[in-house]
Amino acid sequence: MLWTPVAPTPVQALLSVMLALVAVSARAAEPSTVEQRAREDLDRQLQALVKTPPPEVLITYEGLPGAGTSRGYKLLEVDFLLNGQPLAVPALETIGAPGTHRLAALKVEEGSYTLVSRVTYTNDQWNLFSEESGFLWKMTASVTFQAQRGLRVKVRVIPGINPTAPDPRLKLKLMHDVSAEMTAPLADASLSEPPAANPRVATAAPVAPPPVLSPPTTPTAPPPVATAPVIPPPLQAPQGPVAPARLFLRVLAGRKPVDATAYVRGDGPPQQVILDKKARKPAPVMVPPGEYTVDVLAKGFLAQTRRITVSREKATSVAFMLTRAPVKKGQQAQVKNERVELPKPPRFADKQSAPRKGTTSGLSLLVDMLVRDESLRLRIEGHTDNREAPAPARQALSEARAKAVVELLVREGLDPARVESVGLGDTRPKAPNLIPRGRDLNRRVELVLLRGK
Repeated sequence: MLWTPVAPTPVQALLSVMLALVAVSARAAEPSTVEQRAREDLDRQLQALVKTPPPEVLITYEGLPGAGTSRGYKLLEVDFLLNGQPLAVPALETIGAPGTHRLAALKVEEGSYTLVSRVTYTNDQWNLFSEESGFLWKMTASVTFQAQRGLRVKVRVIPGINPTAPDPRLKLKLMHDVSAEMTAPLADASLSEPPAANPRVATAAPVAPPPVLSPPTTPTAPPPVATAPVIPPPLQAPQGPVAPARLFLRVLAGRKPVDATAYVRGDGPPQQVILDKKARKPAPVMVPPGEYTVDVLAKGFLAQTRRITVSREKATSVAFMLTRAPVKKGQQAQVKNERVELPKPPRFADKQSAPRKGTTSGLSLLVDMLVRDESLRLRIEGHTDNREAPAPARQALSEARAKAVVELLVREGLDPARVESVGLGDTRPKAPNLIPRGRDLNRRVELVLLRGK
């Protein structure tokens, strides 16, 4: 058998040179300047072989187990937003089936990203004795993650079934799972040739690469080294800091400023701003341009929130007009069995989806509750009486009532990801439908607190 030598790869050749340099430096107490530069140049070339690709985001959907079988769960509607931009996803029949389905595979810029997932399921299996027949589950969940070069972030949208849920409205749930993996392998690239040895023209024709150095035969015999000067690659000009944007905050009660604390929340940690009632001018805040949520809390007043966009081109001014927090128990919101009871709940006229004028002032109590506790979310359930419209139209009317209240809360500054809606038609009357007063009470919305994402 004949042995045939195999030419080393560029990476192996480079590592051999590095090992030889290490051996030489172990024998020479003070290596020469040329030798030191050669080692530095080889080290730079070795590091250049590692190419870091841009960040990637892979979003998948886990089809609900049992969908399309005897359980009767069917996917009706989906909506996925990545930093506010909708994603083009496969057909409902595809992602509604059991298994893992790809929604998007994107190359993105480094930074923070938020995925908001909204899905709607129904139980289309007709059963006279089942509470779930024709029921709608409208679920919303969100997750925030960081994208970095060399990493692929995997986000899974996972609906699930809770078989032991005491309430059919809690039978289905929606959550996210986030993981990451590296996408930067060591590239076997060709080594660049060293610069020319002509001292007068640094960019002359290239010469052969330096040979592998061998140990000296005697202590006084220095090893042969390349005498060509090593010119380091040109340095990039450092980038200066990003110019901040200007935000001015003012908190008033009537026409007078009040003592308050504002929390400006964006991609990074929140900024806490103390506002003094003696200040004559708005409080300035310097932040990078972008989207922000501003929460304001003041003793004796209802908390408020606002979503704003701050740009570098023009200063942004935000003024909060606070209202006194109710002191009497009968004027405060009460929570019973995770349901919020307002002293003045929204009321609805016959066949109308928008609340009556003058019946929405209690929603400020809901905003105060959610601003003070970031772990809370809210589900708005819409209801009708049994005479407002034909049976198929009552379902749509109840959904419209719930969405109308959600829009009012979002207009007050609440994050849409923290509020969801569902319509229940006339299936759960609160009072007898035989009298006008009972039908008026049944035209309503109910407010259910949800905890966690």
